[in-house]
Amino acid sequence: MSVSINNTSVAPNDPQGYFPPRQDGNAALPERSVRHFHEQALVGIYMVDAAGCVLYANPRMADILGYGNAQEMVGLPFSELVAPEDLALVQTQHRQLLDGAHSRVRHTCRMSAQDGTRRWVEVHSSVDEFEGRAALIGMALDVNQQVQAASHSRLADRVFESASEGILITDAECRILTVNPAFTRITGYGIDEAIGKHSRMMTGPSSRTNVNRSMLEQLAAIGNWQGEMMDRRKDGTWYPAWLSISTIRDSHDAISHYVGVFTDNTIRKETENKLAYLAEHDNLTGLFNRNSLMRVLSEKIGDAEQRGEHLVLFFIDFDRFKSVNDTLGHHSGDQLLVAATERLRRQLRQQDVLARFGGDEFIVVLDDSPSEDIVAALAQRLMNDMAEPFFINGHKIFLSASIGCAMYPQHGKDAMTILKNADIAMYRAKERGKNTFQLFNKEMSDHALEQMLLENSLRHALEREEFELFYQPQVSSDDGGICGMEALVRWRHPTRGLIAPGLFISLAEQTGLIVPLGNWILREACKQGKAWLDSGYRFGRIAVNLSPCQFLSDDLTASIDAALAQSGLPPSLLELEITEGAIMQNPQAAAALLKRMRELGVTISVDDFGTGYSSLASLKQYPLDTLKIDRSFVKDIPHDADNVAITEAIIAIAHKLRLRVVAEGVESEDQNTFLRAAGCDIIQGYLHGRPLSPAEIESRWFAQK
Repeated sequence: MSVSINNTSVAPNDPQGYFPPRQDGNAALPERSVRHFHEQALVGIYMVDAAGCVLYANPRMADILGYGNAQEMVGLPFSELVAPEDLALVQTQHRQLLDGAHSRVRHTCRMSAQDGTRRWVEVHSSVDEFEGRAALIGMALDVNQQVQAASHSRLADRVFESASEGILITDAECRILTVNPAFTRITGYGIDEAIGKHSRMMTGPSSRTNVNRSMLEQLAAIGNWQGEMMDRRKDGTWYPAWLSISTIRDSHDAISHYVGVFTDNTIRKETENKLAYLAEHDNLTGLFNRNSLMRVLSEKIGDAEQRGEHLVLFFIDFDRFKSVNDTLGHHSGDQLLVAATERLRRQLRQQDVLARFGGDEFIVVLDDSPSEDIVAALAQRLMNDMAEPFFINGHKIFLSASIGCAMYPQHGKDAMTILKNADIAMYRAKERGKNTFQLFNKEMSDHALEQMLLENSLRHALEREEFELFYQPQVSSDDGGICGMEALVRWRHPTRGLIAPGLFISLAEQTGLIVPLGNWILREACKQGKAWLDSGYRFGRIAVNLSPCQFLSDDLTASIDAALAQSGLPPSLLELEITEGAIMQNPQAAAALLKRMRELGVTISVDDFGTGYSSLASLKQYPLDTLKIDRSFVKDIPHDADNVAITEAIIAIAHKLRLRVVAEGVESEDQNTFLRAAGCDIIQGYLHGRPLSPAEIESRWFAQK
């Protein structure tokens, strides 16, 4: 078997020592020399028959494709040696050679190595005769490194051109050799303006010579530097640049180039400054927040201590602010806080500290030893200014402020103590009727301690079964007979004895204990009503008060239904009293909830009517049965003409709406006589009976019936 390669007969794997003599008269190369030439060639040589199988491969070809020896390649389909993505190209080239369209072809393609990797080769192919048939002869030059280098170079060029960071390359003397488009975008200097100039980032203006000399020293020592510096654009504006520079050394280890990469840090610096500001200030009002207040207050206390002076702290809380959020929404509430902040500012001096402590709580710090007269006058101005109406989103809103005051060092030697005592004074101002000013004193601290101890006891009172229910009779104005019993809770404290609800109900509301306590009252009252019913006592209805928190809780109807089911009390014998204020917090939701309560079969009463924001006309939208006139109207009748007129109007219109009317707080015969004459249906108060335990009710009321 022999083939002709470039008009030279070659007998692959022929055991003969020489190729046969050439027929054209030219001297034939010795076979050993040809074989040595093939085996030592720096290019791969292969032969493929017309069917596409490898006839011959030299050692270099095997080396390029990772085969152990060339013999392993003989007989393989050539298509297996070509990467699939380039196979169509190679097959087209082979067909053109075999069809005679070309005598020689040259192309670059990827070939598949034995381990599956790709190798780039440059192939020169021609066709010759083998045993009377055409065969393809190829010489493959390994160009894998060159192709990869070219690819990396193109990629580097694309990165250089498209990078969002500015890039500049300088020589060893910091003269700019090239810059990328981002450099121009950031600095305003075009490539023609930059090339050949000394980089200011590396050499620096005279004012930054020391900084840049330090930079160059570090670059020479460790090869890189990074940091922030101010740079100036072409238009003269300055911007913060974050710069990273690296050195490039030549084969002799001498610095040949510098590469600088930088970003415009303006947005990041603005963001950092904004975050730093927000960390110190309230996002809504722009005032100092709680954290910065504590820092500033501590600093001012330190200054006052050194100067031997005192400072004053106001703790300000807006009265009834929650009702604005509940009725008009939080957006209106936020607008109201901003407007209130401006009013506080205009009464204060530039050096006074104003901070938002949280919610609707604000702090004022005065640090120049003001007298008590000045302090009281400022507090009054703040309250007067706040009492003027606000106009928010078309609504006229009235707001008032309760202010507590504590002083350094009289009322505390540190920030926390002064704040705590001013807070205590503020709560005392609220207890005095709100919209007032209160200076801290030691008795308040004692009261606050007592409240804390009471709160701690209250948290365990329910589980220790320390609560009891007393009942106050409601009598018919017609015949004086019992028509209802109102359940009133009492706390039998283990050391303080019987505690009236006025001392712990508000505390239960503040601590969130009012809902579980209210549910307990509901269950116990239903249980007692069923016990009296089973004993044959006729008591009309059991009336139970629902706190605003309990009324707005998600599981109210479930709690009512459970209390009735567990006790067996008929729903018609349970009357639930809801305050007018609780209904008006969210009238639409209240109407839907009252409807669901009525569907349970209970009767519904509005308690403390006349003290809230509703009108008699608005009552028609609610499914009500009873109206209770607040004791504040009852106490001065029949001598107060205004209260007389209001009470008569309430009774008359309530009857028009088919509602029963209960008057509470009746303590005199004059009040009783007037109410009966005015048509009031039910009378409740000390005149007819004080709240009594179930046993006392049975002995004093049921025994005589």
